[in-house]
Amino acid sequence: MIRIFAVCFILLSFTSPSNSFNSNEESKFNQNVIATAEDELIQSGPFVGAVSDVSATFIVKPMKLSKVKFQLSEDSSFSNSFYTDEVVSDENKFNFTKIQINELKPGTKYFYRAVLDENTTERVHSFKTFPSEKNYNFSFGFGSCQQGYGATTPDLFPVIAKDSLSFFLQIGDWTYPDFGNPGKGYNESLDKLELTYRNRYDYSYPFNSEVLSRMPIAYLYDDHDFAGNDADGTNAFKSNSLKAYDMFFPHYKMDNPDNGIWQKFRFGDVEFFLLDLRTQRSANSNAMNAQGLFEPPSGHSILNGFTIDGENQKKWLENSLKNSDAKWKVIVSTVIFNPRYLDALKDERIAQMFPKVQKGIVDKWAGFPEDIEFLQNIIKDNNIKNVIMVSGDSHSSYIDDGTNSVIPEISSSNLDTKNSKLGFLTQLAGYDIWNQGSYNEDGHAYGRVSFYYGSEEYAMLEVIDQTGAVVLSYRLNDQ
Repeated sequence: MIRIFAVCFILLSFTSPSNSFNSNEESKFNQNVIATAEDELIQSGPFVGAVSDVSATFIVKPMKLSKVKFQLSEDSSFSNSFYTDEVVSDENKFNFTKIQINELKPGTKYFYRAVLDENTTERVHSFKTFPSEKNYNFSFGFGSCQQGYGATTPDLFPVIAKDSLSFFLQIGDWTYPDFGNPGKGYNESLDKLELTYRNRYDYSYPFNSEVLSRMPIAYLYDDHDFAGNDADGTNAFKSNSLKAYDMFFPHYKMDNPDNGIWQKFRFGDVEFFLLDLRTQRSANSNAMNAQGLFEPPSGHSILNGFTIDGENQKKWLENSLKNSDAKWKVIVSTVIFNPRYLDALKDERIAQMFPKVQKGIVDKWAGFPEDIEFLQNIIKDNNIKNVIMVSGDSHSSYIDDGTNSVIPEISSSNLDTKNSKLGFLTQLAGYDIWNQGSYNEDGHAYGRVSFYYGSEEYAMLEVIDQTGAVVLSYRLNDQ
């Protein structure tokens, strides 16, 4: 009975995140809540992304068509300041304006602010360029699943802002536009997609005013912020989602931008591989046979379920891992990788009694065993060392040292959503999937990964709660 009882609760954790919204939160989501800029010149931003040791890309959305540039300085009073190029905002891009600057100093903190039609705006933000040296101790933060402007518990974000992070990875479900404003089918038009990005960047919400104002960000969409719950590559309007990401976010170079947002970047001796697990994903439903049992056909893929022009994501990932000379390789996945979920997926009791639970597991890498085997073989056959998987999506946090996850994995995904306590519930159901623990409290959390060099070289994987306490940790030694 305990196991059946637990599985019933797991059902709740795998269903739509809208189950965690109360009525007040939903009413907020159904309003067009866009912050008014404090200086009445800016509608969204500014913030910075695509940072390297010598370059950065700024983005801002003026209230109206404007001439835009950014002022930078190494001190907050902007003495000895300098400027980016000036460009005119493009109304065809809803005035979202991205400007890249090069020839910055490595490892240097810069203050910046937008200048619109020669009016210097009031928001002063900062970031630090990446180092030029390899053996550089640093930490990055990551997380997913945030309701954003509709949330009532944004207490985690000031904690993130005070942490000593070099950058933050937002890895999906950055607001839930399919359950709020503008609602289901929002990616049918760029107008609605633009609204979703404005909602994400609402400056009254502390993720933007606290975190994005202090550090660079990289971002990958997951299902809810790509097209809708459990969305895949069959979505009729996925090209709109791709265009919106390109126009409205300052990303790193995408190697096949017409087909997906996969990209990579490097910080010191760590290389990051950011995966797009929605745009090229085969339909989840294809994995189920006529009897409702898990039986994915050959070619069922989370990485490249479609024939496309140019290099596909699967080949890109293989070549990128093989050619990387970085000591550490971090694969960034918007959904859980851990193959141990396959055991639950193949459990016929779950398939027959709780098909919605099965549907939730099929949406993870466990639903695509060919790709799991592919990635395992690439790493094993090429003797690739020091690979770490970071993931999100499930509204909770966990760590596994590779015993179950094959690749050491840290997952964290309840930035401001209610904790699903999935690790605890799967244990009750008889599946011990995360051998270094899971976060099962009622608070919120983010992931932090730190790299240390010297006489001992290792990575520290940690989950931090809204009080700043380390609730899970695991030290991964250099191989």
